[in-house]
Parts: sequence; C-alpha cells; structure tokens
Amino acid sequence: MIETLAKFHKYLPAIASPKLPPSLVDKFKYTAIILFLYFLMYHTFVIGVKGIDTNVNIISTLTASRIGTLLTLGIAPMIIASLLLQLLVKGGAIQFDLSNTKNQKIFQEAQVTFAIIIAIFQGIFSSVSMVGFDGFGPFVADSFRGNSIVFLIVLIQIVLGAVIVIYLDQISTKYGLTSGISLFIAAGVSYSILSLLGYLMLDEFIGIIPNLLSQAGIDRLQFIIIQFIPILTTFLAIYVIAYIQSYKLPIPINIAGQSRKIELPFFYLTTIPVIFSSALLFIFYQLGVSMISVPGEGLLVDIVRIIGGVLYILGPVVHSYNMSEYIAILFTAKTPILGLPEYLHLIIHIIAMALLSMVFGVIWAETTGQDGKSVAKLLSNNPNISLEGYRRDPRLLERKITEYVDGLIRLSSFTIGLIAGIGDALLVLGTATGILLMISIYDRMIPQMKEFLKIYYPPLIKILGE
Repeated sequence: MIETLAKFHKYLPAIASPKLPPSLVDKFKYTAIILFLYFLMYHTFVIGVKGIDTNVNIISTLTASRIGTLLTLGIAPMIIASLLLQLLVKGGAIQFDLSNTKNQKIFQEAQVTFAIIIAIFQGIFSSVSMVGFDGFGPFVADSFRGNSIVFLIVLIQIVLGAVIVIYLDQISTKYGLTSGISLFIAAGVSYSILSLLGYLMLDEFIGIIPNLLSQAGIDRLQFIIIQFIPILTTFLAIYVIAYIQSYKLPIPINIAGQSRKIELPFFYLTTIPVIFSSALLFIFYQLGVSMISVPGEGLLVDIVRIIGGVLYILGPVVHSYNMSEYIAILFTAKTPILGLPEYLHLIIHIIAMALLSMVFGVIWAETTGQDGKSVAKLLSNNPNISLEGYRRDPRLLERKITEYVDGLIRLSSFTIGLIAGIGDALLVLGTATGILLMISIYDRMIPQMKEFLKIYYPPLIKILGE
C-alpha cells in the first residue's frame, strides 16, 4: 500500500529540498510569506457559498481550518493521512521498515498522495453539506441556487485550498522555522485568541470598552468585571501550562559505571491524547444534539434520544464568551432529555476529558512504541546501561523503566486532559487545548527566534532578556 501510494507521487509537483541549509533570515522570510498566504486563504470565502457560521470550535482549532473559506479542510487531510499510515505501520497492519532513509522518503511521498485523496473525499462531503449535489443546500449563494454546477465549483475550490496547504507544509518544513502543520495550528490559535480578545473588548453589546463608555452604574461595573474573567483565565492557563511543560521526570541510570539521568518531559506524549479526546467529545456533542432532535414517537425513538442525551452531557458546554449569560446557563438551565443541571454537565465533561485523554495516551503510546516496555527494551539492548543502585539485570531494568514511563504516561495524559477541561470551563480564549498546542509549538520555535534576535537585533534581546 505504501509503495503504491508513493508511485503516484511522481505525477505530482514536488518541493525540492534546499541544496544548502537555509539561513535563519531565509527561514524567517519563508515563514512570513507562508503565514501571509495562510491568512489570505483563511479570509477568502469560496464562490457559491454564503451564510455559514465561521465561529471557532475545537475541530477548527485542531485542524487550522475555517469552514466556507479556502481553508475549509485546513490541515485535516494531512493529519488524517499521517495518523492512519503511522498507526497501520507501527501497529503491524502494514509491514514497512521505517528505519532506513530510503523508506522514510517513500513513506513521506505516500503521505502526500494519501492526504490529497482524503482531501478529495472530505471536499465532496463538505460541498454536499454546504450546497448539495443539486444546488439546493442550506448555504448555497442566491445566484447559484438550483444550479447543480455549484457543487463542482465549491468542490474544486475546497480541494485546491487543501492541496495548497499540503504544499505550504512541505515548503515550511524544508525552508521555514517549523513544519506547516505546527505553524498553521499556532497561527490559528494565536489569531483566535486575539480576535476573541477584540470581541470581548469592543463588541457593541458585551464589549468591555463600550460598556465603560456607557452610563455608569453598579450593574454595569459588575458586568465589566465578569467579562474580564476569560482574559484573566487565558493568561493564567498560559502560565500554568508553560510551567508544567518545563517539568522533567528524571530516571537515574548508570552508563558504563557513570551516573546519568534520562529526563522525560512531563508532557511525554505532547498534546496527542487531548487532541483525540477533545475532538471525540465535540463529535459526541454534535451527534447528541442530532439524536435528541430525532422526530417521531415510540420506544426506538426514545432510546435514540436517551443515547443522544448521554452523548450531549459528555460534550462541552457551548457558549459565546458572554460571561453573564454563561453563568446564568450553568446555574439555571438543564440538559435536554436527562434534565441534569448544566453545572453538573460541565463537571461530567471535565472528568470525561481527563479520563479519555488518559485512555488515548495509553493506546497511543502502545501503538507507537513509546510505552514503558518498548523504552525498557531499547535500553536493555545496551549492555552498558543499568539502573542506578541496582545490579545489571534486564528483567529488573524492564520492570522499573516500565513503572516510570507507564506511570508518567497515565499521569501526564490525565493531567493534560484535566487542564484542557478546566480551561474550557473557565472560557479560556482559543480553547485550552488550542493553548496547549500553541505553547508546545512555540516552545520548539523559541530557540531559533532567540538566535535570530541575538544575531540581528542584539539590543532587543537584552531588553526582552534571555
């Protein structure tokens, strides 16, 4: 399968690798151009579509997408292609050796081909949901209503946008500061935070500044203070996540008789577990809303609605960043079908996020060979490595390393899910999951940024500090 997909890659345009490593200035230039093109596509709506809700949700955050624009699919085709192929290979469903450079190149080419195939299928589903095959979809532009050609027009634009993103990712990976996937997610989350901040500050009805300029009063002052909560919790979330991410778990070992430490980051699996759990719980919410609204009567319909009610409470509490309205919903409203208070719905969602993140963390680690047993096997193959304070024994090494690593996987995955759930409950701008992703990405880019400033703008680095 991998080789077959890679064969089709030769018929596609290719981004050549640089003959010499690009300079830091060139990396910044390419990154700036790529970001400009990304945001240009982000604000370019496809012809034939109108009236689509483009509000940010967890799916759009994770896929750096915006429905109804050239970025309707975002990086979703690349993520799906990469995850599926990696899981199939590392899970043993497809026999393919990734240890040599030649096969790695073949695998990358297969990913590009597979991502384009996925983009075509996703584009078809997105186009049908927006304009329909016959031009009578819910979001078709008036000038195209009833004209079946609009389906093809929208499909071509959406797929073309996805293909452009795939190639921008390759350019960014080879010539920029980081991969396009990381760059687009970080840019999308940053933009989301800034746009929501502007909304909270400037909106005519709930904005802090318009309310400050209006007639004063104790009620107005209380409203303004409450509206500051999402801004404060966002800064708090950034601080807490950055602090926890800097923590390392040391594993004391001996290498050829010398004491050493293997330091594992607390977020050992980065943000993979919470990405899966956030996306799944949001899908549960959407599915729950659909099932609750199923028309008709009878036992089967009642069962479907009850299942929908359960899925609904596992999902997030949807809000519009109006704190007064959000607080009122939490303490006065009840969930459909099951009739639970919304604050209880919120608590259930946070617990579900944490537990599901832990489950996904364990599954992902075992599937990709990052679990304790795999790490211990890797270390035990070296005859010079032993645990500090213990004699050389492969079985003992495996048991202790497994305890360290598997314990870390469960704890870190649970913690990251808990942080994401609590952050969303406190209306963190850009979603807590988005901030987790953004910080982990910026953390990898900061050393290059510091180097750039030290070389070209030394006074600025002195002002900012190390």
